Amino acid sequence: MSDALDYRSWGGTRNCKGCRYWSEMVAHSIGGGPVQAMCLSQASPNRAKFTGPTRVCDQWTEGGLGAVDQPGGNPYADESNSIPY
Repeated sequence: MSDALDYRSWGGTRNCKGCRYWSEMVAHSIGGGPVQAMCLSQASPNRAKFTGPTRVCDQWTEGGLGAVDQPGGNPYADESNSIPY
C-alpha cells in the first residue's frame, strides 16, 4: 500500500492514526506532506487541533471501526446495544 493511502491504521497503532477521534472528514495535507486531521476527543489536549498521524496523547481510544465522524454515521453510536458474539 502506498503512503498516500496509508493514512489510518484502524486501531492498529497507539497514535492518532489508530484513534477513533482522529477525524475522517476534517483533514488536510499541506504541500503534499502527511495528512493532518482534527482531533475530535472532548478530553484531549489536542481537541479541535489538526494533528499528524504519529502524535500520541493519553486520550487515545482504539479506532478499529474508523473515526467517530465516519461517513454514514458514527460506527460507535450503538455500542451499548450491540449483540455479543
